[in-house]
Amino acid sequence: MRSRIVFSLALATSLLLGGCAAIAAPPDSTPSPSATLPTMPTELYVVPDLANAASLDRDTHAITTIGIDGVTVSAAGNAVSKLPANAAGLVAAAHSRGLTADLLLSNYDTVTSDFSAKIASALLSSAENRSAVITQLVAQVTAAGFDGVQLDLESLGADDAAGLAAFTTQLHDSLGAPRSVSMAVMAESSPSRYRDAGYDFAQLTPQLARVVLMAYDQHGPSFSKPGPVGGLPWATTALDALIAAGVPTARIDLGIAGYGYSWPGNGSDGKQLSDDDSRALAGDLARWDSTQAEWTATLPDDTVVWWSDARSRDARHSLALSRNLHGLAVWELSLTDPL
Repeated sequence: MRSRIVFSLALATSLLLGGCAAIAAPPDSTPSPSATLPTMPTELYVVPDLANAASLDRDTHAITTIGIDGVTVSAAGNAVSKLPANAAGLVAAAHSRGLTADLLLSNYDTVTSDFSAKIASALLSSAENRSAVITQLVAQVTAAGFDGVQLDLESLGADDAAGLAAFTTQLHDSLGAPRSVSMAVMAESSPSRYRDAGYDFAQLTPQLARVVLMAYDQHGPSFSKPGPVGGLPWATTALDALIAAGVPTARIDLGIAGYGYSWPGNGSDGKQLSDDDSRALAGDLARWDSTQAEWTATLPDDTVVWWSDARSRDARHSLALSRNLHGLAVWELSLTDPL
């Protein structure tokens, strides 16, 4: 998921160990219990280094699946990284709680800290590389007991479409029922933009149990000026374009941000923030933007903060219901408000 670009490891570790910032948020931005909305199947993404079996308990009542992040494709496109050390333990913990567990596969480059079009191309353009990666993936899924694989291949282009379709079909056939393949897709504004981003849904959709629309990172401190993490109008446009591109609504999960970003006023590097730490940083300057359905604040030093919390999630839950979607997907356990 693209939010890894500026992921704050130290912050999220503190959340796992039980410590959110001690500064009290003002009453108007403190999250209240989520609105009473019809339940939907919900996937919660988990970074294994920042999670354990007990940390799943907070949200078990509200989720159906955990997406474990994950393994990455090698620079040469012909291998995958080792499973995180506690991946099998998290899968077992999910199963014991009545949840399913997906393994995420991405083209995230740990050297550049971004998703790599070059790595994706090396994988998708070579039948030999596709087969090698699939063989390793199937072995990992089998060994750890995963219920499926979610493809998180980002920053693709139209030239990747045929390879992506071939890879997805071969992976689907190699995993075999009841294991499934799902795909996280970047938000685009029109059907043609989805095609240009490498998504040939006529070929992909028959192989996919779910298509997760990553309706977040519209803005971020590493690539844009301040703005909503995934504003509601932008998310709505991307969702309607995905539907118009031919993806059945019954297979779409709406991806929702459960975090914020800061843009320091002095021009230094911004960072990702948990919902709690976003509120603590904003204090009584927090303001709800009813158009974007997100919170924002401008601090005395001109630092700008935007974040998507439980209230934001409810607005997107309502959007998903209005379009008769399959469900929701939330990034990420160590950052988001309770579900």
